[in-house]
Amino acid sequence: MNDTKEKPAFTPGPWESEDCTPGDSKGLCFAVKSKHTIVARTTDGWDEARANARLIASAPEMYELLRDILVEYEAEAKAEGWDLPTSGEMIRELLDKVEGGEG
Repeated sequence: MNDTKEKPAFTPGPWESEDCTPGDSKGLCFAVKSKHTIVARTTDGWDEARANARLIASAPEMYELLRDILVEYEAEAKAEGWDLPTSGEMIRELLDKVEGGEG
């Protein structure tokens, strides 16, 4: 990863979740949507579907925050001559997975 922000290959955020249960029932199915497309649907049961949809919808924001944290941390570590600790390595591996690397 480098300091220049490359666009990841996933649908850009923000994403939001919306109840998409057909009929009069509410809360059984949630759609996670971006501006122009449905990103995912959850149908895991009443409470689980809602919780999973919120987690999925938060993914773009979590990705950006994690990426920004790592860029700042790596810059400080380099300036101070620190080795990147295990948590930094874990962040890098996770971001590499999201960005399409082996991870």
